[in-house]
Amino acid sequence: MGILDNDTVIVDAILTKIGRQKLAQGQPLGISKFAFGDTGVDYTLYNPNHPSGSDSYGNAITNLPMLEAVPDDNVFLRSKLYGTGERNVQNFSFITVENTSPTITKKTGKGAAGASNAINIIPNVWPEIANAVFNFKILDARGIRINGNVATQPFSHPDPVTKNVSGKTLTLNAESTQFTSQKSFGVEVTREGTAPTFITVTVAANNTVSS
Repeated sequence: MGILDNDTVIVDAILTKIGRQKLAQGQPLGISKFAFGDTGVDYTLYNPNHPSGSDSYGNAITNLPMLEAVPDDNVFLRSKLYGTGERNVQNFSFITVENTSPTITKKTGKGAAGASNAINIIPNVWPEIANAVFNFKILDARGIRINGNVATQPFSHPDPVTKNVSGKTLTLNAESTQFTSQKSFGVEVTREGTAPTFITVTVAANNTVSS
């Protein structure tokens, strides 16, 4: 579902097959749940130094073009806004990581043999929850070792490969000598009832053996 016009409340909805069948038969859709998301919103545009004052701090955000509905959860509603309907609730849980743009670098030195340095993604949830387990969605795992396991597809594989793993942390590394050029891919970190976070991982080329 998407709002198409910033000035007028117009809703664009994509129905499932069952929804279309009910609509064709004149039956009520019986919608009982819905979700809001802020995919496509760039909060870095919030400007507390706007010359027009506090009413204009968020103008750049509210003037962003709105997304049409897309029936693909890899594109739409990647960042869901959570709420349970209680009154007077000011804060909901969210996930943070120390570095949202890490780089898997090539090891240097003649003995490196085209290897790369692993990175660790260590999420935290606020309010703090001890031993929290997260879901990690690697949007393109070609040539990537996940938690020490050999990549299921090489870097040269023609199509992106999505992988989902769960755990408290995530370790990523590049297969040796496979990356002939720099590559970037996304990792979504989610947890039930918690606003997610998104990480962009860059992999440096490592196809040469010597430094």
